[in-house]
Amino acid sequence: MKTLITILVILTTVTFAEAPKWGDDLSRTVHQATRENKLGFFVLGREQCGNCQATKRLVNEGKIPVTADAFVIADLNIDDQKTQAEFMRKYKKLEFGSILPFVVVTDSRGKALAHASGFKGADHWTKVIEEAKAQAAAPKK
Repeated sequence: MKTLITILVILTTVTFAEAPKWGDDLSRTVHQATRENKLGFFVLGREQCGNCQATKRLVNEGKIPVTADAFVIADLNIDDQKTQAEFMRKYKKLEFGSILPFVVVTDSRGKALAHASGFKGADHWTKVIEEAKAQAAAPKK
């Protein structure tokens, strides 16, 4: 009985890292990342895209390490011409291919640290995010 009570106490006091709230504007979200000194996780896709929804679900369910204490995030609509143009202008040198979503992990100033397109599983995203975090933490030359 004492063990059961101990386990219940532990389970009720454990806090789970929560996903950040999704923004929908690239510039505002980059400014927020700069103010809060956080990384950015930007998903350019569309509401009807299964790959896009699956990627966002991985974030929302905490299956990849995109947490509110370290990231700001944005769900950007590729069908909005202004949003698409701003995203492509900022990240035009990145090669995404043709399968949505286009995802960029950035430093706190919006500089791309990692990117990918199409559906990726939780293991792949975790590696991409950890690599981006390592780059962000590395001493600047």
